[in-house]
Amino acid sequence: MNAQPLRFLGVGICGYGVNLTAFAVLYGMGARYALAAMLAYLGSNAFMYVGNRYFTFQLGHDGFWAAYGRYLLVGCLVAALAAGVLAGFVELAGLEPRFGQPLALVIVAPFAFALFKRVSFRLT
Repeated sequence: MNAQPLRFLGVGICGYGVNLTAFAVLYGMGARYALAAMLAYLGSNAFMYVGNRYFTFQLGHDGFWAAYGRYLLVGCLVAALAAGVLAGFVELAGLEPRFGQPLALVIVAPFAFALFKRVSFRLT
């Protein structure tokens, strides 16, 4: 059995906590929910990159910055997708943003795993 998805999930759970904390702080300070969601996601992006690079995919230091550039690009796409899902929950379903954010992140996680693995780390 390939442990990568489970390791990705473990890193993601930690990043999830960072994300939700940052979202709560930003939203609580008056940031619009979509902006708070995107900034919170990108804020946890660097943490998750290091965790996924060394723990999930067990890669060395070679190509660190080039891969981080790709990871950040994918992270921007995933952040925008998660913000879109959150907007759907808020605008269409009437969900409070602090409840919609955790759900949006869970929904985009499988898509994020595939993109980060193939694009950022160039693994199949």
